[in-house]
Amino acid sequence: MTAVPAEQMNANSYTLPTVSRARSLEVVKRIKRVSDLKMSHLLDGLSANVNDALFEEMQAVEEQDALACHFNIMRALKTSDVSLCREFNTYMNLSWIHLVNRRDLQTMPATVATMQPLLKTYGDKNLSHYKVLLEELRLRFCTLVKQELIYHPMLPANFYLCFWHASEKFDLNVNERGLLMPLFNRFVMARFGTILGAVNQALIELHVHASQPGDYTHNIDLSAPEIS
Repeated sequence: MTAVPAEQMNANSYTLPTVSRARSLEVVKRIKRVSDLKMSHLLDGLSANVNDALFEEMQAVEEQDALACHFNIMRALKTSDVSLCREFNTYMNLSWIHLVNRRDLQTMPATVATMQPLLKTYGDKNLSHYKVLLEELRLRFCTLVKQELIYHPMLPANFYLCFWHASEKFDLNVNERGLLMPLFNRFVMARFGTILGAVNQALIELHVHASQPGDYTHNIDLSAPEIS
């Protein structure tokens, strides 16, 4: 029996058969559009409400530095040519690429140390609240790429990290960007369930079933109609 070179074995472990990978790519394009559309609506709502929310907070702030931070955020969001939605989607795209390529890794680097406790609290709360739905999505993604996964694009921590790094495009310092995170949590992540539900429904309609853990070979219909 001819031995298989180690490098070939490693390559095979990261490569789906051509038909399966093409199908996975088409499914990911479809569910990505679903997620992007939902996030576009929610981020537009954030942009529309952030000025009012910051103005309300400013009424209770007396320190000059804090007032300046709030003003800088309002000015940056109002005058910048940066599209918050476009920047967010750019970072999310990296996560979708990792999924297609079966790379079970956290795509985004961590935030600054001072923000990590807050974002962990936000993320853990969403993980607990949507535990069942997130596990169902994880199993569908495992089916899609035929591999056990821990990380996937729809994890709440990924959304917080993508927003944090998207905010870097604005002319704001770290403290000012930090003030945006509670607003993102309030106006976007409070409706996180609608995004998860829409993506899960899209996977159902695309015949990507939730496998039992460890069995990801027989629960995707590769003969399903072409995705438009």
